[in-house]
Amino acid sequence: MIALLTVLSCVNFALSGNLVQVLQEQRLTTLVSLVQKAGLADALLGGTFTVFAPTNQAFEKLPAATLAYLSNNTQALADILKYHVVPGTVMKSAASNELQVASLSGNKIRFNIYPFNNMAVTVDGVKVSTFDITASNGVVHIIDSVMIPPVGDIVTQLNDNFDFTTLVSKVVQSGLATALKGDNLTVFAPNNAAFAKLGAAAVQKLENDPNMLRGTYIDNVLLYHVIPHTVYSAGLFNRERIRTLDTNAEPLQVSISSGSVYLNLYSRVTEADVSATNGAIHVIDHVMVPDRYYLNLVVG
Repeated sequence: MIALLTVLSCVNFALSGNLVQVLQEQRLTTLVSLVQKAGLADALLGGTFTVFAPTNQAFEKLPAATLAYLSNNTQALADILKYHVVPGTVMKSAASNELQVASLSGNKIRFNIYPFNNMAVTVDGVKVSTFDITASNGVVHIIDSVMIPPVGDIVTQLNDNFDFTTLVSKVVQSGLATALKGDNLTVFAPNNAAFAKLGAAAVQKLENDPNMLRGTYIDNVLLYHVIPHTVYSAGLFNRERIRTLDTNAEPLQVSISSGSVYLNLYSRVTEADVSATNGAIHVIDHVMVPDRYYLNLVVG
C-alpha cells in the first residue's frame, strides 16, 4: 500500500506541470497573456515561485484606462505582475496573520487571516479564493482582484492626497505622525468634507485644545480612528466591535447594510482597502468622536 501511494504521489507530481502550464490549465487566460506580453514567462520557469494569480474577472474589474496603460507599458505591466510573485513556495499552511513576504517587485505582500469570517485569507486585502494548486516549480493561489503595490506608508499616502489636508494637519499638530508610521495599523481616514460636516466650532475646539498635551480632545479623537492591527473589508462583519487606539480603547461598531460599511451607524466607508506599506486605509465621510467627548465637542 505504501509503495502504491508513493507511485501515485509521483504520478500526480509529474502531471502537475510547471507554473505557466498550471496557469493555462486553470484558464487564467488574461494573466497568461499579460505574463507573455511582459516577457516574464521564461522567468517563471527559472526557479521556484509562489504566484498569486488574479482571475480573468479580476482584471475586468480594473478601470479600462488602467488596463490600457498596463497593456501599452511593458515595464509597468512587469512591475505589477512581479508584485504577484514570491520566491520560494508559500503554502496556505505557512500563512499567518500579518505575515509579510517579499515579492519579485521588491514590495512586501501582507497576509491577513480573519477567524470570524470563515477563516478568510487576504493578501494586501485581496481575498484568496483557491489555495495550493501545486506546480512542478512552485504553487499557485487564485485571487479575486489584482493587487496594486502600495506607494508609501499611511502618513505618506494621506499627505500626498489633497482630500486629507485637514486630517494631516491635525495629525501633525497632535504629534501622531511618527506613531502612524508603525506597522500593522488601520486608519479610518476622514476626508476634508468629513471635517467640514463636523462643524467649524468643533474643528476650532480641536485646533485650540487647551489640554492637547494631555490628549483630552485631539489625540483621542484621532486615535479613535486607528486600529492596532490590519483590517481589510474582507475581515469586517456586521455588529463587529473593533478596539481602537483611543486611551480608553473605546471600540467602533461596524454595520454592514446593502453592501455598504458604516462605523457607529453614521460614518460610511466611501473607499475601502487602500493598501499602505504599514497597513491599510479606509476613507470615511464623517469624523467619529468618542462618546465621552461628544456632548462637549460636538453639541456644546
